[in-house]
Amino acid sequence: MSETFDTKKGSKTLHLLVCQDQSRPPLRNSFDYEMTADELSKHGATLVDKAIELNVRDMSQGFSGRIRMSGAITKVGA
Repeated sequence: MSETFDTKKGSKTLHLLVCQDQSRPPLRNSFDYEMTADELSKHGATLVDKAIELNVRDMSQGFSGRIRMSGAITKVGA
């Protein structure tokens, strides 16, 4: 999923991955993960229905109240 908006420096596009936590106990709601340009070029749309491991560096609340995380994709499973 992509999100585009205008900033003072021009248009900006974020590439978001909607994730569901599978740890125990899991987070109550799904969350958005901001993919970097490198991650987008490396993984693209191949992450659909895959288990991934994230190294979360930052968590914030988006405009709609959804949790948004950024960091790095460390592992991609089947």
